[in-house]
Amino acid sequence: MYKEASKLKLRFTTPMGLLSVEQLWEVGIATLDILALSLETEYKESGKKSFLTKRTKKDKIAKLKFNIVLDILTTKMEEMELLTEAKEAKEHNSKILGLIAEKQDESLKGKSIKELENMLK
Repeated sequence: MYKEASKLKLRFTTPMGLLSVEQLWEVGIATLDILALSLETEYKESGKKSFLTKRTKKDKIAKLKFNIVLDILTTKMEEMELLTEAKEAKEHNSKILGLIAEKQDESLKGKSIKELENMLK
């Protein structure tokens, strides 16, 4: 799909102007969503009304553009979800490590001076 897009030198009309496939990766998710919806509508409206007629090159390009934008949007959403999960896991682990440190401090506070002196390195 991307090979075909690069061969055709596809450009996408966005609020920021014409963008290449590579530049779509820099576009925000909301803009990609709007673009995907408009490309889906464009493809459906250009669609054939009969199974007896072949799709035109314009129809195939519209479908290719839609598939590319949808793939980029899906990939970016998956990446965001993974980052969110990683952030939550890091916060959780940090909290647990803090509690472990507190418990270790409490354990040390209960020891005698002699025991603490023996623990010195």
